[in-house]
Amino acid sequence: MNIRFTFKNLIIATVVVTMMVVVFLIHALAGLSASPVVFAEPPAFVERYVAEMEHSDPLSQPIEPEIGGGQLATSKFVKLTAGLSAEEALVFNVILDGESSDVLMRMFAHPEKAQRVKIATAFAAVNAKFSHNEETGFSKKRRKLWVDAKDNLPDMQNALYEALIASAEQGKTNQIPYTLAWMPGQDRETLELFVWAAKHHPAMWVRKSSVYFVAKLGGDEELAGPLLLNRSHDPDYKLRKEALDLRFRRFTGEL
Repeated sequence: MNIRFTFKNLIIATVVVTMMVVVFLIHALAGLSASPVVFAEPPAFVERYVAEMEHSDPLSQPIEPEIGGGQLATSKFVKLTAGLSAEEALVFNVILDGESSDVLMRMFAHPEKAQRVKIATAFAAVNAKFSHNEETGFSKKRRKLWVDAKDNLPDMQNALYEALIASAEQGKTNQIPYTLAWMPGQDRETLELFVWAAKHHPAMWVRKSSVYFVAKLGGDEELAGPLLLNRSHDPDYKLRKEALDLRFRRFTGEL
């Protein structure tokens, strides 16, 4: 009799647990409470930095960058630069060909926001495209740029912030979160901007990478925990699944 009673209780407990798991998965993945992504006011520290920064002299800053002094065609990496924009080729030449970074750094501090956004977007695109290119040794040479441009890193970082926000306004996808996450100077403000992008950027891949970096780099339950719960309401299934996976990995200590 006791054996039957124990077995019956075990079956009931198993059914209850199974139902709880099913309900949890439906809530986390089905998107029944999904809400649309709506642009919202970005963190104030981005514009505050712009108001306080020392802009480059516009008379000394070309509107269009002079790419390699006209020597791009002779570069040993010429095949890799095919199809790059002028700004992307400038970034490539500074990092890979060792050209002076003066023009590049002035563009990050340009008085016109459009120019700062353009060069920041180009920098992120080149960084994402070539970071794992062993043929060029890009990663090693990029580390040298971080050292050489250490005094310019705050300008570069804020320009990337501006570019990420501008891309949300324009509905454009990009690789900016990847660059921001791994460049020197990443701090809580970076994570706060990622939280904002994860909720308000219309491009799913930008939201997805922003969620990942908050969970991966943050170590901050105040930001990561609520964000992962919030993204269970994301309209895209891939992001809801990513948020659930990250919650599980945090629970098991993998992150």
